[in-house]
Amino acid sequence: MSLSLRAKFLMLSAIVQALVVGLLIWNGLRLMNHAVNSNAERVAQEYAVTLNLSLSPYATRGRLPELNTYLAEMLSDPDDSLLRYLTILDEHESPIIAVGKRDQPLPPQLRQAGDNLKGAHTLLDGATLHARAPLLLADNRIGSINFGVSTKDLRQARDEVLVQSCVIALAGFALGVLMFYIFTHGIGRRLQALTGESQQMALGDYSKALPVHGDDEIAIFARTLNTMSAALRERIAQLEQSQRRLSESEARFKTLFDMAPLPLTVSDREGRIVAANRAVRHTFGSAADNLIGKRSNEVPFWASAVERERIWQIYREEGAVQGAIAGVLLPDGSVGSVAIWSSSLTLDGNDAIIWALLDLTEELNAKRELKDLNVSLESRVRERSAALERANGELNATLQTLRHTQHELLSSEKMASLGSLVAGIAHELNTPIGNSLLASTALHDRVLDFGQQVSAGSLRRSQLTAHLDEVCTASTLISGSLHKAAELISSFKQIAVDQTNDQRRAFDLLAAVQDAIATYMPRLRRVPCEVTLQIPAGLVLDSYPGGLYQILNNLITNALTHAFEQRQGAAITVSAERLEGDIIALAFRDNGSGMGDDVLRRVFDPFFTTRMGQGGTGLGMNIVYNIVTGVLGGRISIDSALGAGTTIRMLLPRVAPQREAK
Repeated sequence: MSLSLRAKFLMLSAIVQALVVGLLIWNGLRLMNHAVNSNAERVAQEYAVTLNLSLSPYATRGRLPELNTYLAEMLSDPDDSLLRYLTILDEHESPIIAVGKRDQPLPPQLRQAGDNLKGAHTLLDGATLHARAPLLLADNRIGSINFGVSTKDLRQARDEVLVQSCVIALAGFALGVLMFYIFTHGIGRRLQALTGESQQMALGDYSKALPVHGDDEIAIFARTLNTMSAALRERIAQLEQSQRRLSESEARFKTLFDMAPLPLTVSDREGRIVAANRAVRHTFGSAADNLIGKRSNEVPFWASAVERERIWQIYREEGAVQGAIAGVLLPDGSVGSVAIWSSSLTLDGNDAIIWALLDLTEELNAKRELKDLNVSLESRVRERSAALERANGELNATLQTLRHTQHELLSSEKMASLGSLVAGIAHELNTPIGNSLLASTALHDRVLDFGQQVSAGSLRRSQLTAHLDEVCTASTLISGSLHKAAELISSFKQIAVDQTNDQRRAFDLLAAVQDAIATYMPRLRRVPCEVTLQIPAGLVLDSYPGGLYQILNNLITNALTHAFEQRQGAAITVSAERLEGDIIALAFRDNGSGMGDDVLRRVFDPFFTTRMGQGGTGLGMNIVYNIVTGVLGGRISIDSALGAGTTIRMLLPRVAPQREAK
């Protein structure tokens, strides 16, 4: 017989409660018996002490028989006392006093315990608790007091408590079973509701959520089922979507397979064709009709059976065919060549092979024609190679000539720059030297006049004083002019030596720029142009000062030639600062007319100039670029716009790279 979970739960709970109630009743009975025995022994001990104290005076004098009547009357009514009998024995177990009603002889256990009496001993027998205690008799003899105490009242109380406990336990048992019944009834209804909803889910209806009441285990289970139902709905939707995608993918694959330009066939492991696309019939014509179901040896477009067996042998040995060439019969009856590839796949649970064929007939024919053409072209190539070698020799000679010409042009540009410096220095020296010559000539004439006056003896003190003042003035003028000329010559000499020798040395950047500016001061004054130097003192470079002078000369010349033409308020600013990595940022700025984008793109090109035919060579900025990037090992950039001036920025290493000696 199959029981429901609720019935099983009720039976299990009833059995458990019955076991618990039985255990409680047994434990209560055990505790009550223990309590009865304990109280009876306590009463017996108290009676033993009381009787010993009461009977000792009579016992030590041998007068115990006098109490016989009194004790008999005291024990005659059982309701007046719990004591049922009293017997006093001497040392030989002979009764001295025996009163009360005793149903049986003195228990032997107490007699055996009387041999070693050291206190009261008790023994429970039925409703009577037997006790034995020592008693001191006359002449120091040791007798014993033997009495029985009724436990009827204690047992009655015990039985009443036991009955009440049983009633309470049974009532609790019944109440518990009832509560379990009510509890399981509610659970059963909820489980039945969950079962009904679960059956709907089992039939595929996942749209309805299970009811959830409270936060107990059933509610948690219902939430879990709802979560599982949602996951199943989502999973089923995903599966349906995947199925749709798979169907679409199969349809696309079938379309691609059928529309592929390469001939494709699918066969099983035995070579029986199960699918073929349109390109097969397009390539092999009517011979490819009705291929489905035929074996490879039944297909008519092989050039020979040997070719077919060779391809299958490659597949059996290597597991795949990778571009093997085979001969086939083309629709026009000629023999062509195809490259064959194969790949294994699983089709409807069965192993299959897909074959791809590439018609190489035209390509191989073209290669053969190309090979014939190459043979005929080799002689032409040899002839052309000889002609190219001759032309290459001529081009090399021309290139060497151009390089030599460029070198001469660069040297000429440097010499022209140096000549310009010489012209400027010569013009600048004319003024101090002319002043010195004029002062010395005037001083010579004044000395001759002073000598004549001295010879004539007409020299006066005022004349002597005036002559000394004129001599001092003339000497001061001559000395200042010659000193200025010496400074100009020293600057020119340093620049000329650095430009011609191009030797590497340590030099102060500010001093080098000042020397370069000094040589151009006559031309700068004629413009006029204001020069501002923003270079910190003590900035020492280990580099090539000649290259730096050449750069500044070309930049100043370009500014005077191109930037300040018909422009007032000309200004040039040269600034420098030290950056991280031991790099010097040198900037040359002018507020001239600037350059357009077309000029700015070609400013560093050799032989590019906006003054072609007017004395310009187009090598100035190319020389600047080559010196900055080559000799000084730096980088250069230009920012300019029409009407906004030009800024040339150079990033130079403080220590220039080593150059190989030529």
